[in-house]
This record gives sequence, structure tokens and C-alpha cells, in this order.
Amino acid sequence: MTSRSHRVLDAAGRLFTRPAALLAMVGFVVAWMVFERETLDWHAAATLITVVMAVVIERNARRDTMALQAKLDELILATEGARNEMTAIEEESTEDIEAARKGQ
Repeated sequence: MTSRSHRVLDAAGRLFTRPAALLAMVGFVVAWMVFERETLDWHAAATLITVVMAVVIERNARRDTMALQAKLDELILATEGARNEMTAIEEESTEDIEAARKGQ
């Protein structure tokens, strides 16, 4: 069960960092303004801005992490004696990563 929930959360994280997620959010705001403009107050606007900023920040953090991972993969593959299977470890669950770090 835990492994399944980790996969769902990882998939959701990848989904919400795509450009389409930001476009969907903009579409949601436009639809809200068209159909329920009277309920779009300062509180709602602040909440929407917070959610959009969270998506933007998460996307940038994911990009930075992926770039760093690519660099580390290159170093692992170029280093003799390194475990090449470590280049794909980011696809594993948190528990499996911890076990690999401990050498199990």
C-alpha cells in the first residue's frame, strides 16, 4: 500500500510540474471570472496566486533537481568501479533509496 501511494504522489508531482498544469490553472481562473465573477474576491485571488506560485516554484525546483541528477549520472557512468544502477535510483521509492545509501 505504501509503495502504491508513493507512486501516486510521484506521478502527481510530475503531472503538476508540466506546463499544461499552469495553463489549466489559468483556464480555471478565466472560467471563474466568466461564470462566478461575484465570488472572486481578494481572498480567492490571493489563494489562486499562491497555488500558481507553488506550481511555478515546484517546476523550477524539479528542473534544477533533474539537471543535477543528469550531472551526477554522467559522473557515475564515467567513474570506474561505480555502481551504474545508481543512475536510475531516482525512480525508486524513498525506502529503496535509503536502503541503497546504506549499502543493502
